[in-house]
Amino acid sequence: MVDDGAGLAAIPQVRDDDGGWRRARPGDGAASALLETLAAGSVTREAFSVRSWTSRTATGERSVGVDQTNESVIVGDVAVVKWATHLQEGPHPAPRRIEVLRAAGFGGMPAPWGLLTWRTPTGADTVVAYVDDYLPDAVDGWTWAVDLVTAAVRDRDPGAFSAAAADVGAVVAELHAALSGTSTVASTADAARWHDGAVDVLDTVVRLGHPGALARRGEIEALLRVLGGLAGTPVVDGHGDLHVGQVLCSHGRFVVTDFDGNPVLSATERTLPIPAVLDVAGMTQSLAHVAIVAAKYTDLDPATLAVVSAAGRTAFLDAYTRGLRELGGADLFDPTPLRAFRMQQVLREIVYAARHLPRWMYVPDAALPELLDEGTPA
Repeated sequence: MVDDGAGLAAIPQVRDDDGGWRRARPGDGAASALLETLAAGSVTREAFSVRSWTSRTATGERSVGVDQTNESVIVGDVAVVKWATHLQEGPHPAPRRIEVLRAAGFGGMPAPWGLLTWRTPTGADTVVAYVDDYLPDAVDGWTWAVDLVTAAVRDRDPGAFSAAAADVGAVVAELHAALSGTSTVASTADAARWHDGAVDVLDTVVRLGHPGALARRGEIEALLRVLGGLAGTPVVDGHGDLHVGQVLCSHGRFVVTDFDGNPVLSATERTLPIPAVLDVAGMTQSLAHVAIVAAKYTDLDPATLAVVSAAGRTAFLDAYTRGLRELGGADLFDPTPLRAFRMQQVLREIVYAARHLPRWMYVPDAALPELLDEGTPA
């Protein structure tokens, strides 16, 4: 573990020619060595623990690149090692969620090979590295979905986008069915936390001076009020940060990735169970954002775009509810707070854009009135 100036990071290192240590680069063998460690089985050594679900090894490394949280290395074109370049505070939600999903036979994620955790000075475990199946030619959701929406509007045919959204809905239904063994019931304190948390985000947006939120604050508050009445609803160890960017497409197969939880929440909150509808809301709203992004970069007919966007969201929701019912998990999903949780996501996007990525603000700027007016007669 090293402090890179922005917090602790897991930086693989190797000996240099002078006997000192330097950061490992793809080809130095650090990722391959981790696969060998996994193949030897699960083990704990001092503050580090290895959880292994494989006996496979591989060699030959090449870089995928570095994103906001991981540095990824492909090994032998069969596995991907993801080093955590920014360690989360523990407890980390991913190990339990991945373990449960793997035990349930969930096939809608890259098959996990194993992971490496570190016990922090506070006594909580966090993830240092993941190893998963390598998915050839995998495309991020912000690419495949935007491309499908753009083509659908140009062709005036939402079929391909709706079909893809329905496939994603089926995968999310399988995800929640696989997590059904973690189901418990929300308490009054849980419901109050969800409502108060959403209102806190709204208050932040108002303090930031967002004109749309200022103009329609009363409507937003009314929409969020339902969250305070969710005591007694089923909750599961859900994904927690589900959106289209977490869904990869590899040769027509859609898989869910990144079980780290929502980065805007505290470490403890990320481990708490959630209503299944929270995951569904995140995905539904992100599909609406896909249409906004598509229109930003291509001149698209607004009326046709609205039809395509709505068709995709409907296809996703229909496939999800149908799939969950067929898998025996219908009781996990209550759609009543769907729009409220979607609004919470829009508000979070406003805060994120204002503080970290101003060029993203056009998305929640458009999404907020669209959501409030959804279903309102023209």
